[in-house]
Amino acid sequence: MEALGEVYRMLGAAMLTLARSMLRDRDEADDIVEEALLRIRRAAPGFRGERGLRTWTLRIVANLCRDHLRRRRFSAGPPEDLDPLEAAGLRVEPVAEWDEAMDRRTVLAALERAIARLPAEQREAVVLRDRLGLSYEEVAATLGVSEGAVKSRLFRARENLKRAMAAWLET
Repeated sequence: MEALGEVYRMLGAAMLTLARSMLRDRDEADDIVEEALLRIRRAAPGFRGERGLRTWTLRIVANLCRDHLRRRRFSAGPPEDLDPLEAAGLRVEPVAEWDEAMDRRTVLAALERAIARLPAEQREAVVLRDRLGLSYEEVAATLGVSEGAVKSRLFRARENLKRAMAAWLET
């Protein structure tokens, strides 16, 4: 029973990470995950398990986020004074040296801003594959596209991120 609780905890964390990354607003993401959980509960009897529970639930979250973004006419994101890592529900663990910790936090904040500026379909692919660790097949199933489309989106996203982070990569 304890193992099942761990699965639910990890699945919930993945749902929150995806929603927060897509919406860039903690409160809206929490609302979307809550709505997703209600939909999952209602739809559970019809779940066939063809693609796996994680893929199924993340697809529901992704679809709800896309619908929400269409309705609110996607804004530029969180206010400038809000830490992008905090807004995305992330935290940086401190390291031994204070300067190094500050540099790491600055680089991660720059990376988070660069990810936030990606086109939505590229951002979704990066979050699902690189942040949540889904396989290409799972990402494709979650987004409802082919594996080739996922690989193409990831390639373009990573190229955009390399350009955005060029100054940080040189140091």
